[in-house]
Amino acid sequence: MNGIQRVKQAIGHDRQMSVARGEFVLDRQFAKNFLTWKSNGCEPDMRNDTDLLIACCRALKLDLVCLQSNKIFGEAPECRVLLEDIPRFSDEGLFVFWIVDGVFQTVVQRLGLMAVFREIAESPDALFKELERMSDQVMSSMIQGVCAGAHGIIIADDIAYNQGTYISPSMVEQYLKPFWEIQTMKAAELGVPVFFHSDGNLDKVLPAIASAGFAGLQCIESAAGMDIGKIKVRYNQSLCLMGGLDPSLLDQGRVSGDRHITCGHLHREMKALMTSDGSQGGYIFGTCCGLHAGMSPELVDLAYRLSFEFERTQMRPNSSSMN
Repeated sequence: MNGIQRVKQAIGHDRQMSVARGEFVLDRQFAKNFLTWKSNGCEPDMRNDTDLLIACCRALKLDLVCLQSNKIFGEAPECRVLLEDIPRFSDEGLFVFWIVDGVFQTVVQRLGLMAVFREIAESPDALFKELERMSDQVMSSMIQGVCAGAHGIIIADDIAYNQGTYISPSMVEQYLKPFWEIQTMKAAELGVPVFFHSDGNLDKVLPAIASAGFAGLQCIESAAGMDIGKIKVRYNQSLCLMGGLDPSLLDQGRVSGDRHITCGHLHREMKALMTSDGSQGGYIFGTCCGLHAGMSPELVDLAYRLSFEFERTQMRPNSSSMN
């Protein structure tokens, strides 16, 4: 079974014989750092970012790669990967998610958050029309990615912070959900699953996200109070969950501290994550936000090795839990 099949199995909520794995972002510099560390200091000789990503995916045994359509959250893409390179990832057996900026985040980048708040208060109809224009761009980018060979879409719409959403749940229902429904219907027409991504605490808008037709949710930020176990119980058959591992556990600065404490903490968090979600289907292991330059290759490697270790433990009949 290759990565494409494993990810499809996870999205279909099958009880997996093997867990799917993947990251929302695979930063170019992290990939270089990781491959250099894996090869004991020999810097990888890669012709382009596509080669670099493929090599890093192989080293981590990832099943999917997320590619950014152009810009995400107004920033330059983490890696320069061309549309025509998508088939190369497929040939490697990697499921390709095409990341597209959502309507809310795009409008916030153009107008500013405070200006959006003023529009909601003073001229909501004008704001809705602006969101409508952005939705057309979202749909165009979705089509572009799928036509190039992407297997799925992630709508990246940063609507929340640690304490909740930037706008009220009722406003999410009124102003954003109609566009989400249009986008998920378009994805269905294109024959691909579509996930929703946002940092922050989404608890109060999870019903809107699930009922809008999204196949999955990426991030699930525990530092913002998101409990992946509770979410899975509630949305077990409607949302495939992707992510969940707190990226701060993998920070390079932790390596300089007490290794026993650092590794022990990561071990406990990984055990809790994998034993509650990994063997039940509907879950793709990864960090909340992806792998970035400031992360420790050693700790990332440990996290992924632990994911396989706990998976094997879960699959053993009558296996006892690990300490």
